[in-house]
Amino acid sequence: MPRSPRFWKTLFILLVAAAALYLLGARNVPLWDRDEPRYAECSREMLQTGDWVIPKYLGNWRLEKPPFIYWSQMVAMAVEGDTPEAARFPSTVAVLLTALLLASVVRHFIGDHRALWSVFIFCTSILAIASAKFCITDAMMMLFVAVGQACLAFLYTSSLRNRKSPPWAAPVFWISLALAGLTKGPQALGMHCVTLILLLILDASVSKWNWRQSIKWWSRLQPLYGIPILAIIVTPWLVLIHQRAPGFVQELFHKARLHTATSMEGHGEPPGYHLALIVLTFFPWSLLLPTAVTSAWKHRKSATIRFGMAATAGPWLLMELIRTKLPFYILPAFPGLAFLTADALIRCIRGQNRELKRPAFIIACAVWSLAVLAISIAPWLSLKIANPSELPIPAFIAFAVGGIIYAALVFWRFYQQRIARAAAIIGAGMALMIALLYIAIIPKLDFLQLSERLASDLTRMGAYGSNAHVAMIGYAEPSLAFYQGGGAREQLPESLQLTPQSELPKWIVINSQLWQAIPPDVQHHFIFRALETGFNYSHGGRRENVLILENPAAITQ
Repeated sequence: MPRSPRFWKTLFILLVAAAALYLLGARNVPLWDRDEPRYAECSREMLQTGDWVIPKYLGNWRLEKPPFIYWSQMVAMAVEGDTPEAARFPSTVAVLLTALLLASVVRHFIGDHRALWSVFIFCTSILAIASAKFCITDAMMMLFVAVGQACLAFLYTSSLRNRKSPPWAAPVFWISLALAGLTKGPQALGMHCVTLILLLILDASVSKWNWRQSIKWWSRLQPLYGIPILAIIVTPWLVLIHQRAPGFVQELFHKARLHTATSMEGHGEPPGYHLALIVLTFFPWSLLLPTAVTSAWKHRKSATIRFGMAATAGPWLLMELIRTKLPFYILPAFPGLAFLTADALIRCIRGQNRELKRPAFIIACAVWSLAVLAISIAPWLSLKIANPSELPIPAFIAFAVGGIIYAALVFWRFYQQRIARAAAIIGAGMALMIALLYIAIIPKLDFLQLSERLASDLTRMGAYGSNAHVAMIGYAEPSLAFYQGGGAREQLPESLQLTPQSELPKWIVINSQLWQAIPPDVQHHFIFRALETGFNYSHGGRRENVLILENPAAITQ
């Protein structure tokens, strides 16, 4: 295994560049969709109340996840303030730590070049970039699963070589499993179990299966010692939550079962969903996926390759079996996938594999280049939502031109059979495209900042904070609750007509369609204060007008 004196310097540069890319836009890009503001608001609410035990969102139990992700965001908010960038910071750190772990493990087993390429591929894949920029739990979950897989790798290889296992491997495995459980429940245990089963099958594909040998190395996990470690870490929170919120744990597990067996919030997809989506989530490196898969199978006699295959397919297969699916759920498979892709790439660079020089690959590269061109003109679709005068047209042009240059360079370098340079352009070009998107385009799309503008209007009117109650009618955006300070609550459309006016909040946010449908004799009881126009994620994903009304008959705010 060759060692380069520049390894740590190069790795440092890669991680610093990745950190800069991930942190771009954290302050200026609004919280996305429904999940980001829910996580951020829950963490802020726990921080403001000083309650580190019971996750709550707008005063109610939040049963989506255990508390570790909220604890991480609370710490960041305590240092940086309750801002979107603080809520996103733990995700950024988790992705960077996963990259550092990936580099260290791959370097130990198979050398510097594969380690650096693995990190480069991992850090510039779309899903890894997105997970570092979102204040959700998946990046943290990936980190703990990766730590557990690294421990399994050391235990597995030491067993194959009849060497003593590292003394830290088994305890760290159980600690990582406990932290993963506090982050997202028992999924990590399932991922590791499927990984071990697949590793057993792969071992049998290259040699006669010896079940005694498998059980022998599995015993190196030391479950008799590990399970108490798991219990020591997890039990304190379980006891405290049971004492202070009886029924919370039961409801938490019930919600987890629903995620497994049913479609939650319209995210139910059949098996094969993640496999079909991998072309997008692993972009731009999905161009090399066929080569990575065939190369891995061809070289599966290598214990390191076999483990990489199992570590990739284990999390993927488990997530395919779960009914509720989102793109981020497959993220724990990405470190292993990046390693397999890096291994195949280096074999091609060194001439050991000629797949990237064949005509079929050049055709695939042309198709990939067309996909890049389609992505580069995607911002122009916002013309359907906003007027040209409201859009950063020069930035759109720069993004499109950049996409053309990016696609052309990658295609030309592969056509010239300059594989290393083409691969470097793939990752660096994607990073530059994302940077331009987050610097010059997304922050300038005013229609994406509807909740921020509404919250700014409410704040100017004195309606900020959890005590300033605001009714959201027909505008059910959790991001408004976060930006307004935690006082906004969703109410039914018929509330204005069926609820006594004195019992309604002083401030009402309502979309114009519902407001126009309300009889004039009800409308005149409310005072119009502001009108904002923008994109509503939750109401069909469309542009609409949203009004702020004052209720003069409200008894209290």
